[in-house]
Amino acid sequence: MHIPPFSIFSAISEILVTAGVLYIIRRNWTGRTFSLAIFLAVALFEALVNVLYMAHRSAQAATGAEPIAPGLRLGFALHGMLSLLAYLVFVILGVLAYQDQRSGRFWFKDRPGVTWTFVVVWLISVISGEVIFAVRYLKP
Repeated sequence: MHIPPFSIFSAISEILVTAGVLYIIRRNWTGRTFSLAIFLAVALFEALVNVLYMAHRSAQAATGAEPIAPGLRLGFALHGMLSLLAYLVFVILGVLAYQDQRSGRFWFKDRPGVTWTFVVVWLISVISGEVIFAVRYLKP
C-alpha cells in the first residue's frame, strides 16, 4: 500500500514533538528555567501539523472515500480524541508552568501526580498513533 507522505511526516514528527514535550517537563522538573520558546514551537507545530493531519484524516474517513474496517475506525476515533485531549492539557499545563516559573516555582516538579498522569496519557496517545500507522500502512 502507498503511504501518503503527510502520514510519514506526521508519524515521524510526533516522535520529535514528544521529545520536545518531555524536554520541557524535564527542565521544569529539575528546577531549570521554563523555555517559553521551545514550548511555543512545540505547541504551535503540534497544532499546525499533527492536529491538522488528524482533522484531515478524520474528514477523509467520514466521507467513506477510503474503506476502513470498523475496528480500525474505532481505534482512529479513540486515538484522535485522546490525542486532542492530551494536546489541550499540554497547552494548559505549559501555560501554568510558565506562570509559576515567573514566580520562582516549578509547576511540574510541585505536582508529580498530575505530571506523571499527563506523561502517561501523552505516551499512550503517541504510541497508539504509531501503532495505527503501522497497522494501516506497514502490514504485509
